[in-house]
Amino acid sequence: MTLPPCWRGANLVTILNNDAESGHEPASGISATVALTMADTVLQYQNYLEQVIGGMPAGLIVVDAERRVLSINRSMSEMLGVPHAVIAACPPLETLVPSTELVLRMATALATGEPQDGVPVALDGAARDGGQGRWFEFNIRRTRQAGGDLLLLIGQDVTFRRQARMRLQESEAFFRLTFSQAAIGIALLSREGRFLRVNRKLSDIVGYSEIELFQRFFHQVTHADDLPEDSAIMATLAAGEIGDFQRETRYVRKDGRIVWVALSASTMRDAASGQLRLILAVEDISRRKEAEAALLRMANHDALTGLPNRALLQDRLAQALCKAQRKSSGEMRRQVGVMFIDLDRFKHVNDSLGHEAGDQLIIEIARRLAGSLRESDTVARQGGDEFVVVLDDLAAPEDAALVAQKVLDRLFQPLVLCGQEVFPTGSIGIAMYPRDGEDSAALLKAADSAMYRAKAIGGNHYHFYAADMGIQTQAHLRLETGLQRALLNDEFVLHYQPQVDTASGRIVGLEALLRWQPQGAAMVAPSDFIALAEETGLIVPIGEWVLMTALRQQAMLARRGFAPLRMSVNMSARQFRQPDLAGRVARLLAEAGCEASCLTLEITESVLMDNPAAAETMARLAAMGVQLAIDDFGTGYSSLSSLRRFPIHSLKIDRSFVVGIGDGDAHLDNAAIVTAVIALARSMKLDVIAEGVETAGQQAFLGAHGCHQMQGYRFSRPLAAPQLESMLHAQLADAAA
Repeated sequence: MTLPPCWRGANLVTILNNDAESGHEPASGISATVALTMADTVLQYQNYLEQVIGGMPAGLIVVDAERRVLSINRSMSEMLGVPHAVIAACPPLETLVPSTELVLRMATALATGEPQDGVPVALDGAARDGGQGRWFEFNIRRTRQAGGDLLLLIGQDVTFRRQARMRLQESEAFFRLTFSQAAIGIALLSREGRFLRVNRKLSDIVGYSEIELFQRFFHQVTHADDLPEDSAIMATLAAGEIGDFQRETRYVRKDGRIVWVALSASTMRDAASGQLRLILAVEDISRRKEAEAALLRMANHDALTGLPNRALLQDRLAQALCKAQRKSSGEMRRQVGVMFIDLDRFKHVNDSLGHEAGDQLIIEIARRLAGSLRESDTVARQGGDEFVVVLDDLAAPEDAALVAQKVLDRLFQPLVLCGQEVFPTGSIGIAMYPRDGEDSAALLKAADSAMYRAKAIGGNHYHFYAADMGIQTQAHLRLETGLQRALLNDEFVLHYQPQVDTASGRIVGLEALLRWQPQGAAMVAPSDFIALAEETGLIVPIGEWVLMTALRQQAMLARRGFAPLRMSVNMSARQFRQPDLAGRVARLLAEAGCEASCLTLEITESVLMDNPAAAETMARLAAMGVQLAIDDFGTGYSSLSSLRRFPIHSLKIDRSFVVGIGDGDAHLDNAAIVTAVIALARSMKLDVIAEGVETAGQQAFLGAHGCHQMQGYRFSRPLAAPQLESMLHAQLADAAA
């Protein structure tokens, strides 16, 4: 750092020499030698300071009270591009750094002595042309030198830093604008899924304001059916196992409407806290989904009637056949009915009233057919005036006959077409799976053939595919007579299948199973006569006999010293609809001398749903101490809300779901269903019993998932009463040993 002439003045050595030549003693009695030594030291120190200041990375300007530049270090000289010759003349500061703000702040520092920091100065038109020039920042300090006030201006070139800050501000402004004006919803979530920041589009999508969303988590706007999968994948994302994901899901708006969205999610770290944040991009794809649904409906539905077309019919029929196959394991055989319906004299309507009237007739017939069926059934338009009905999950052909007659009665209702009253009729052919065919093509062909047989006898009639329908009717009559004889001749017997607590190995209950042993003939399987007994009403006296016999057997076992065993008895839907059922059960319990707590009545899900008085009947039974179990759970159509309304004590897993579990990956669906039923029972504090357990693998799987009450060939076949007592004696002997 070089001192200009206007600032250097007389140095200390010159002053001391002048004092000696004038004959005066050096000040304070200092000898000339000492003074010279001190002057030399001062010069060395001055030289040291000049080197330090000159090497500073920050710029330094020294000005006097008149704002003349007395000194400038090398860094500032290079920043300003000022040659040494200019500084030597002690120019006014304004010629080097023209800034009104700097002048005002220098005056303040001179007057008050207070530091003035962060004074911005724009050079080369920086303030004028939008920041393209140069920016400096000065800190001002007042100091005293030789009795006068000086100002030290310490400055640095902040052009790059200021430009970076401006670019950052522009970027932030651009981000805010983009964020708020984006055509898709954007949200920033905490690791736990709470909304931290949302844009306007997301608020529009879900119908919540920004403030309302800040008070919610993402799962509170996610559709309940999609929540498990969404939560699982979000947890995987938050755990760092994946970097991002995309999926289509459903949100529930504030007004309750469902909206389909395409969801993209990724993660970032908060710059300040380092905490993980989830970034969601949400696109409303409801219109696309509606368009896809419309296209799918066009591809699978008839344009005139809106009914399923041939393609969808084939799919529905295939599903019904698979379901029947799955539910037909063991003694329970489920059937599927296929009805081929052709309108009688439809051509006459078209020819006499015109094709528009014909279309109106087809539309009305479609409406009547749809109104005659269960929700699980399917009615499809095969083409022209032909319709096909798939009757799912039937117990017997008679069920299909009842539906066919109902359809004929519904069709034969007056209809006005073009001012003309007509009475539509149809011819119906019926084919049954598996009797008449085991695939869709065979069943449709059989039903079509049967339809022509019905039309040949005059129309407005139904006909089964079997050519020997009269013979079948006679067989049913003989079977009905045999059932009545069996009641009179005590041809029915009960076998008992033990229910085992696998945790202890003990038999804790029995299920009473009906068998028919005609005199001098082979035993008849329940699947061959139960449906007919239900249809004819014989199931009521048969069921009462079963209940009475089972209770007497239970009481007898108790009298013989066996530990109390819970007796389970199946009850049909027709029995359950009998008046004062609870009173009948109470009477039988009293006659047998059996405790109500030892009786479990097993009913199917359909009993709950089809019987309006079921809740009252079940409440009376439960108040007596009788336990109630849902048999074959999962094969019906009850809802969770209905289960909670009824006093149910246990669920029985149908044997069709137990098949194959624990034996590898071949029956993963069954394993998932069984696991879900066990979890449902546990959540509702219900007991759960698995039927049809035959292998060690099935037992291990059920036990591992919390089901410890089982029955099946793994433990014992259904036993007659003497064999049952032998097994119980053996269990007592084992326990004593």
